[in-house]
Order: sequence, then C-alpha cells, then structure tokens
Amino acid sequence: MNKTIKISIIATLIVYALGLLYLYYSNENYEQEFALYDVNKNGVIDKEEITLESQNITAQGEKRKTIKQGAVVLIPFSLFIGAFTFGITFLFRKIKTINDNEIIKSKSKRL
Repeated sequence: MNKTIKISIIATLIVYALGLLYLYYSNENYEQEFALYDVNKNGVIDKEEITLESQNITAQGEKRKTIKQGAVVLIPFSLFIGAFTFGITFLFRKIKTINDNEIIKSKSKRL
C-alpha cells in the first residue's frame, strides 16, 4: 500500500509539472506572437496596428488563462489523475497477490 501511494503521488506531481510547463510555454509563445503584431512596442495593439491577424491574436488573448489561473485549474485535474493511478496500481497489486497465492496453492495440491 505504501508503494501504491508513492506511485500515485509521483504521477500527480508529474501531471501537475507537465501542465505548468505547457502553460508557461504556451504563454511565452503567445507573448512572442503578440509582440510581432505590436509594431510600436507599447503593449497594446492600436488602431494603426489592427489587421485580421492581430484581431485574432487579441481575441485569443481574451480567452487565455494566465499561469496563476492555470496552476489553480490544474490542481483538481492532477489529483484526479493521481487517484486514478492509485486505483489502477492498487488493483494490479491485488491481482498479482491473488495470482501468486493461487500458484502456491496449486503447487501444494500437487505434492
């Protein structure tokens, strides 16, 4: 049981870390695209800078989650994955124990 808990905690941390890494990379990529369309580098796309592509980027920016929001949203998801991993590991260990006991009993009946 102790090993099962360790496996589920490690799976939870891996999912959370990978999610944060993806969020960070995605936000960096978005900021680079935004900077590409922000010609005068003032942090805002002005009327002179508006194109179809810049409108798409700003619309995408309105829907995006920040890293802080994403970190909070990832917590329940990673806990769910950890619980699922715990269940699967626990069941596989039970199956292995049952199989090992059956093999031992079948060998003792033969003797």
